[in-house]
Amino acid sequence: MSESPRSGVANAALLGVFWFGIQVVWGAILSIVLQARSVELSGENGLRNFALLAAAGAAVAAIVQIAVGPTADARRGVVGHRLEFYIAGTLCAIPTLIWFFLTPVYWQLALAFLLLQVSMNVAVGPYQAVIPDYVEPHRTGTASSWLSIYQFIGNTTGVVMAGFIKDFRLLSIALSLVLAATLVCTTSHARRLRAYEVAASPLRLTANIRTLVVSRGFVNLGSFTLLNFLFFYVRDSLHSSNVNTDTAIVFLLFTISGITGAVLSAKPTNRGDKRMIVSIATTITAFALLLFAAAHSVFVAYLAGALAGGSWGAFITADWALAVGILPENAMASAMGVWNLAASIPAILAPLISAPVVLAANARSAGLGPRTAFVLVALEFTIGTLWLWRLPRSVVGPRCA
Repeated sequence: MSESPRSGVANAALLGVFWFGIQVVWGAILSIVLQARSVELSGENGLRNFALLAAAGAAVAAIVQIAVGPTADARRGVVGHRLEFYIAGTLCAIPTLIWFFLTPVYWQLALAFLLLQVSMNVAVGPYQAVIPDYVEPHRTGTASSWLSIYQFIGNTTGVVMAGFIKDFRLLSIALSLVLAATLVCTTSHARRLRAYEVAASPLRLTANIRTLVVSRGFVNLGSFTLLNFLFFYVRDSLHSSNVNTDTAIVFLLFTISGITGAVLSAKPTNRGDKRMIVSIATTITAFALLLFAAAHSVFVAYLAGALAGGSWGAFITADWALAVGILPENAMASAMGVWNLAASIPAILAPLISAPVVLAANARSAGLGPRTAFVLVALEFTIGTLWLWRLPRSVVGPRCA
């Protein structure tokens, strides 16, 4: 990075708060509302329709991020920032979000969800370059920790809101207000800063980038499977009498411990081998997933959720720091679009792979499907962790070069 004069010191907490708003929206929709509304509007075909729609939404997200990345990089070279993408995407997302919650028929739900993916990812793709745009290299671990914390708090806030706010009109308005408020907070602070000056250039996919994307892809394949089927696990495997609330409680415990994991991993991520942090974190998470698979009590699921949360917080912190250090600064939005293929492609594949497995296992024994899915998640985490060790030591230590 070239050290250009700064008009202010970047505050990672303020720059990252928009990530909280984004995660609140997706936490509510992807963990409970999309599943619940698919069942509500399509009956016995609810699980199948949910899986197809979730996959289609992830495909749209990937296409939008890849398409908007080069434009955001070029625009940053002209005006020195990417803020108009944050604003335009959010302004389009809010009315679409309200439509998604209030539509009375499934085809409108599907269309609203896909349009929401378009508008949200116009903002999300460029926004994910916010750390390398504004934060000094030696503080990337700390800044990544803030994004991890916001991801946990945001996801669980969204889940809790979806679990306890029964009126969809009120819920849609509340989510829209959170998204708008966090956008204002982040853009107001960013306008007082000057981004690092780098000349935009075409993205070149190095071996290290490919390794990072494949590793992250396997881990995210597991995480999306967990997210997609937790609702059905609580309902069908644990036979909860209050599915939305119990799902929300699991996420709440996951978040509380996840924040702790993110905070504790910040300094080790700044100073140490990020592969080791990822390996320890995913090993603990895999053990927690096996607890989920074996649990017959919601209280054991609570314990597994707390254990998984702490380790997942450490993983997200190291994952962000690796991306900031390895992806090229002169094509960061484009690179983030490719990096996010490691999230969007797994989001497409997770329901398509795991839904048939879940349905087949359920056919053998009611409630066995989600338990089988969690064993599959543990295997995917293991593959992703082992693949990360293909990275050379020189790019995973302090200030990944």
